[in-house]
Amino acid sequence: MGTGWPSPRFRSGLTLIEILVVLSLLAVIGMVAAPALGGLVGLHQKAAAKELAQTYTWLIDEAALRNVTFRVVYNLDARTWKLEAGDPGTLVFSNPEEREKFDEELESDLRRFTKREIEEGKAQDLLEKRGRFEGLDGSQFTVEKKLPGDTAFAFVYTPQYGEEGITPTEEGPPEDPEDQRIAYTYIFPDGSAEHTVVRIVDEDDAEDGWTIEVWPMGGEVKVTRDVIRPEESLDWIPEEAPEID
Repeated sequence: MGTGWPSPRFRSGLTLIEILVVLSLLAVIGMVAAPALGGLVGLHQKAAAKELAQTYTWLIDEAALRNVTFRVVYNLDARTWKLEAGDPGTLVFSNPEEREKFDEELESDLRRFTKREIEEGKAQDLLEKRGRFEGLDGSQFTVEKKLPGDTAFAFVYTPQYGEEGITPTEEGPPEDPEDQRIAYTYIFPDGSAEHTVVRIVDEDDAEDGWTIEVWPMGGEVKVTRDVIRPEESLDWIPEEAPEID
């Protein structure tokens, strides 16, 4: 005697109406989830920008207390940054030409030593011409920090890297870590800093992000969603001093 219900073999698939209902539900879920995911990425960018800004503010005060020069080391390809402390008289360059000239002269001087002599430390004075830097001990900043989520560095600017600053490798992170893009920014014992601009963005949308700007005098730190072009941010400073009659 039959039960009145269809045989299981007739219920092995979904009807067209059921498929359409499932697709509609998935579309609604996607519409709800997409903004939430986008907001999460935005929160990651904002959190990373605020952490960097707070770090620079702390470094400016701490540099004077410790009488050291701090530097922030950015690996733009690995999306990491870390802190190091060094000599108060650290050499920093005001433009790319000065840095390249120094590197060429240093390389020429190092050729007077064999590889073994360099490994034995006989060229240490030359290698420390720019100042010796070490990781920060006894602070919360003892490890390398990585940008959260799907955030990335768009560029890091200081005057020593030219108007465009340094950007990540276009083709993606190089296989050899020595070829990765590294940038340094410095904070000095007198409370000043290199003029620094760091842009943090969504890895899939370079227009969506936050900018950290560190002013050279007084160490004021600014965080904004605006894209700050380094060559434009100091346009108000005259190239020559005014003439006095």
